[in-house]
Amino acid sequence: MHHHHPNHTRPADGSRTWRSEDGIHLDLRGLGEPLAAVLSTIESGDVESAFIGHFEREPIDLYAELEERGWTHEAIESHCGDCEGGFMLRMVRWGSR
Repeated sequence: MHHHHPNHTRPADGSRTWRSEDGIHLDLRGLGEPLAAVLSTIESGDVESAFIGHFEREPIDLYAELEERGWTHEAIESHCGDCEGGFMLRMVRWGSR
């Protein structure tokens, strides 16, 4: 029984974004340009101050881009039983709580 974990699984409707107790999730796995998708999400203003990205691998090239735009980032331990692995990154706008 692991129902107490935040919901890290994608919604059944195939949506790439969903909200759970720990914030907004953005699933970037399988996208050709995950970095561009993250940056356009940040710049669109759709996420106020924080979100969690699900990547196939660590998005090392993204870090400088985030810092340039005033966002911090930290890797998250992925602890859901049905995740296919991958890499989770929490991104937070500086100065937001």
